Amino acid sequence: MSTKGKTLLIGAVLLAVAVALSAAIVLVGNGSGADVGTANGQTTVVRGIIGSEKAELFNDPEAQAIFQKHGLDVQVSTSGSWAMAEKEGVAQNDFASPSSEIAAEHLEDVHRDQVKSVTKPFYSPIAIATSQQVLDVLAKNGIASQIDGVWRIDMAAYLQAVVEGKRWTDLTGSEEYPSSRNVMITSTDVRSSNSALMYLALSSYTLNGNAVVSSEQDARLQARDRLSKLFLDQGYSQSSSAGPWESYLSKGPMNQPLTLIYESQFIEAELLNSNRITDDMRIAYPSPTIFSDHVVVSFSENGRKVQNILDNDPDMAKVIAAHGFRLNGANSGAFGEQLASAGLSGYADTASFIDTAQAPSYEVLNTMLETIKALY
Repeated sequence: MSTKGKTLLIGAVLLAVAVALSAAIVLVGNGSGADVGTANGQTTVVRGIIGSEKAELFNDPEAQAIFQKHGLDVQVSTSGSWAMAEKEGVAQNDFASPSSEIAAEHLEDVHRDQVKSVTKPFYSPIAIATSQQVLDVLAKNGIASQIDGVWRIDMAAYLQAVVEGKRWTDLTGSEEYPSSRNVMITSTDVRSSNSALMYLALSSYTLNGNAVVSSEQDARLQARDRLSKLFLDQGYSQSSSAGPWESYLSKGPMNQPLTLIYESQFIEAELLNSNRITDDMRIAYPSPTIFSDHVVVSFSENGRKVQNILDNDPDMAKVIAAHGFRLNGANSGAFGEQLASAGLSGYADTASFIDTAQAPSYEVLNTMLETIKALY
């Protein structure tokens, strides 16, 4: 081959390599979502980290199809909401979705310069998964009552039973549930999980005479002397809300009589996995209760696109409601429509949530948490 021919061949090879490298760069992107375009059905990979209770929602084929309609391939991993802020590489995702405003504030505090925007597309009240037998015992002891078909647990009466170290066998009518264990709600690990953090905030509010604890000094004393018992006396606790909920479903309510959950978990099971809800399983609401807003924190423009879909897409609103979440904004009616169409009862109407607790400030709640952590 002539020198000129060799030169042309080498040039062609180099050109082909350059084209291949350019294509690879487009596919890889900058690590915050691999942009492969939206033409010809191609989508942009968007990565997020979420609370475990939302995993079935984000992985639902209908939700995935809606994201893809908007040109997004949304891929998620899970984490305890409070632990999310310290999770290595969390801000390298396009978005994060902890399960409360207070956990989101913790995330913003740690990664403030990387946060683009924050939205609250849906929420769920904290609830308690239990059984009819257990509720009957609690009702005979003034701890539970049923109003308009909805069971509620008096938090002040429950916490008094905990303070007094009551066992189930100490309660009137305990032959319905003759357990020698202490009367105590099973929660997640307060050091990592948002649902336990909401339980902490709710219990603090109740023990303070239905008022928010406002000083860090009072928070430290309350956590040390009264609130720590709720978590330390449980022994081992799982790190995310999926754990105790799965134990409740698998082992039954007689093994785990009072299980702290999000209302959405019970509704989701009734709507999508009804064979796992047995005839004696019941949902009850703490009174007062507390709301857990599921927040979406974006770290990129693609994360903002996810926020917009969750906030505004009416088809996505139906999927969100099908997974048991109550919606904020213009599509809030989707939740009631979902329950009505499925003929579900025993759930509190949104308008009935009059007696609701307020979480303390981020600083005060963090003081409670750090005080309890030191006692483990």
